[in-house]
Amino acid sequence: MNTSPDTAVNHRNYQRLGYVQLLRGIYAPALQPTGNQYTDRRQLWLAKAKAALAHYADGNPVLWGPSALQAMGVALPSGAEDWDQVHILVDYPKGRSQRDGVVSHDGLAGRPIWRYCNGLPVLHPVDHWLQMAGLSDDDMILIGDGFLRRKNPLLTMQDMLDRLSQLEGHHGVKQARRVIKLVREGTDSIYESKTRLVLYRAGLPMPQVNPAVWCEPIDYYYHVDLGYIEEQVGIEFDGQVHVGDTHQMNIDADRRRHLQDAGWIIINVTAARLREPAELIRSVENALILRRTGKNGR
Repeated sequence: MNTSPDTAVNHRNYQRLGYVQLLRGIYAPALQPTGNQYTDRRQLWLAKAKAALAHYADGNPVLWGPSALQAMGVALPSGAEDWDQVHILVDYPKGRSQRDGVVSHDGLAGRPIWRYCNGLPVLHPVDHWLQMAGLSDDDMILIGDGFLRRKNPLLTMQDMLDRLSQLEGHHGVKQARRVIKLVREGTDSIYESKTRLVLYRAGLPMPQVNPAVWCEPIDYYYHVDLGYIEEQVGIEFDGQVHVGDTHQMNIDADRRRHLQDAGWIIINVTAARLREPAELIRSVENALILRRTGKNGR
């Protein structure tokens, strides 16, 4: 990293010399592109965050709010992300000059560092969740779900409840207690969480998250993203991860067929459909009515 004004790298020539500007006056060799724009964006932001913490080292800084959650790998609603700036908490009074690209917040108040994520210090995830208070209830639920993923969860639900009890009276606890009733353990992605909330806000029953589904014809359990077990209606989110991967696409097609052979109605949803969800809501509602009517008519 280059921070000296006496060196050859400056704001006029850093791009030509193969550097990137992390913060004003702070440069580093450009990172090797991975071909994935999201990975490249994250790697550049992590370098900026490390530079920001080094600049404010005398204030015992830790990451704050969205920056801490991004360092932890928690997927944030698009309006809550901030990949252009680094938010930090420092333990000296307000009034210190801000550096371009860094937003410093006062109020560390001796809270212990929870862990280091990608070499960056963060507080307990619930502390940073409360720092996001003021977002919509649904956005807060999406973040809460992100702590409790099915794979490599940061916390358990009990961890969240325990920390909220410890922080009783702090800003954001009231909203957090209200929304945590709709937070669910075991999700796989923010899009699954969005789909669940879209259905619930439309007045449909809350679907189960990643329920295990027994496929008797092949003697195997699958997990559907969202499911109504009694009615055998499943909702699956289709992302772009496997587009072009013929082998995985064949596996997904076989999986869908096996579920259908076992009697399940599978409804697929995409990010585009979530933006205008009326058709999805109608399809799920019709499937539930069909199944309930059929069972009552037996």
